[in-house]
Amino acid sequence: MKSKKNSGSGKRFINISLPVLFAFVSLSLLSGSLFAQSDFSGSWALNESKSTFGDGPRMSATSMTVNQQEGLISLDLVQPSWEGGEMKRSEKYTLDGKESVNEGMMGSSVKTITSWSEDKKELCFAKTIQFDMNGEIMEMKLNDAWTLSGDGNTLTVKSSMKSEMGEMNLALVYDKK
Repeated sequence: MKSKKNSGSGKRFINISLPVLFAFVSLSLLSGSLFAQSDFSGSWALNESKSTFGDGPRMSATSMTVNQQEGLISLDLVQPSWEGGEMKRSEKYTLDGKESVNEGMMGSSVKTITSWSEDKKELCFAKTIQFDMNGEIMEMKLNDAWTLSGDGNTLTVKSSMKSEMGEMNLALVYDKK
């Protein structure tokens, strides 16, 4: 009789567990696809007609190549120079919430911490830049939020900048090449 009780309770365990297991696996697969992080990799060109620029000089990248891998995103940027030509620069950021440091303009260093939105669709860059302005150390805070369009062909970068000189907001739209 002991074996009948064990087999009966074993059957009940399987009958209860299979639906629960199925629901758990289905939910895990569904949530995995719902919360898959955006991949910004590709070559991008600035669409000036769809972008909103602030009052300052237009120093935003006119094109960029993004390479996103597990835990790292690297950018190769082409942007206007102060002299009127082009300048190229490269930046790398970890995607684990640790600070990354890149070289900025005029000999400054840019300290950045990246973070993902809860749904993993938006990548945020919190940047702090310190630079020397006529012998006075100035600090600028920038927050960039990157999102992709549903078809993955448009990258929107919303930027807000704050410093002792004021605030500025930009919305830069890039089309995939």
